[in-house]
Amino acid sequence: MKVALVYPRWQWFEYNGLAEPVGVLHLVSALRNAGHEPVYLDYSPCENITDLDHLARGCGLVGVAISAAAKMERASVVLNHLRTVVPDAHFNVGGAYPSIFPGASVEGTGADSAMVGEAEETIVELADALEAGGDWKAIRNMAFPAEDGEFVENPRRPVIKDLDTIPYPARDVVDYEWYLANGMSEYGMVTTRGCPFHCTYCKPSTDLIFGGGIRLRSASNVVGEIIELSRLRSSKKLRIFYKDDTITMHPTRWFEEYRDLLKEAGITLDWHCNSRVDTVTRDKVRVMRESGCHCISFGIESGSQKILDCYRKGTTPAQAEKAFKWCHEFGVEATANIMIGYPMETREDIEATYRLLKKIKPDDIIVYLSTAIPGRHIHTWAREQGYLTSDENPELLDPARNRAHEIMNMRLPFLELSDVVGWKHKIERYRSWRKVTSVSNIVRWASELAREPGKAVGKAGRVLRGFRGQGD
Repeated sequence: MKVALVYPRWQWFEYNGLAEPVGVLHLVSALRNAGHEPVYLDYSPCENITDLDHLARGCGLVGVAISAAAKMERASVVLNHLRTVVPDAHFNVGGAYPSIFPGASVEGTGADSAMVGEAEETIVELADALEAGGDWKAIRNMAFPAEDGEFVENPRRPVIKDLDTIPYPARDVVDYEWYLANGMSEYGMVTTRGCPFHCTYCKPSTDLIFGGGIRLRSASNVVGEIIELSRLRSSKKLRIFYKDDTITMHPTRWFEEYRDLLKEAGITLDWHCNSRVDTVTRDKVRVMRESGCHCISFGIESGSQKILDCYRKGTTPAQAEKAFKWCHEFGVEATANIMIGYPMETREDIEATYRLLKKIKPDDIIVYLSTAIPGRHIHTWAREQGYLTSDENPELLDPARNRAHEIMNMRLPFLELSDVVGWKHKIERYRSWRKVTSVSNIVRWASELAREPGKAVGKAGRVLRGFRGQGD
């Protein structure tokens, strides 16, 4: 069966940066391996919504990815356009948001069904059933409106225990020349699925997407994907961003094997990742640096233990001090991601965050405004406590957009929004001061200026904006 897999990022600005949709690319590979004919419809480069109509024609199944509530409107526009191109096709929505809110996703887009959780097995079963005229409504992980007006959510299948059995993403369908010309600087990759922690701003969404706990790919499997990417891009030097929530859930011995296998393959990586301060050790940071890690972005969130406990973060400011000390020791750029504007936050709590930042001396700081996103404990709590101010505008559910526009969707009993924004600007001014006074930062910037002048100039502009209190 010919199957369209759709990434509906049409006329959409990515505040967190441009990246290829790795999850969708895994599904392309899964369908190929099962003998189907997948076509990849990426609307990112499209000027007109009709640009990909020729690829969609003849498809019996159209799967549309929705990563977040903020993307629902774009997904609806694209899906309803494709209805006019292949009116007889079965339209399905999947991804992170439908995994959490399948009913709202179907209703909001007009799809025939939703797919929840991991989709590599489910998408193949659905294509098989539609091609054979079978009963697709019996497939696990499927959700759909019933004839009696009720909404049916089938039982979920067990998660894929061995991630090494999942085929590598079909990167050959991606127009990487367009992506690299329009701001993407690193190839995306994922080495884990799931998260064992309990942060209120993530849970229970992550469990609904990937199940509870965490599963890890082997180092050899990850390096095998890197080798395939190296061949595709005809380069032994690659820049990679690991999109895992916490790649440092891998033990130190995993990074040692990863480092050694890369060396055997003759591949040099320049990579960065996300992490938690309680999942790194001095030895692990050292080995990560030896494998090509140039930057670790830590979810610091706050310098106030009270606020960390409100978030159920499970970390302490003292752990942050150790993690940043190790990064500085081994020359790994350490970024502090923080959130300010939690309803229980006071001036004293934000001052504690500012003091922690000055103590750990991050190489970079990203300041988010606390956001109550549906499907997460923080949203339920904010609604029950009367702190939720807006649930109508889906764009307010994008933390990166809120950071850029300095807006929030929660009421603050102890602070005004202007207070929070003022602290954001103060922290960003400190960030800019660090950028121009840290020798290691200056050396990195000068090196980047020689290699990638456009990117380096853009960073310099951000530093100047930070000094002026203009934010991101």
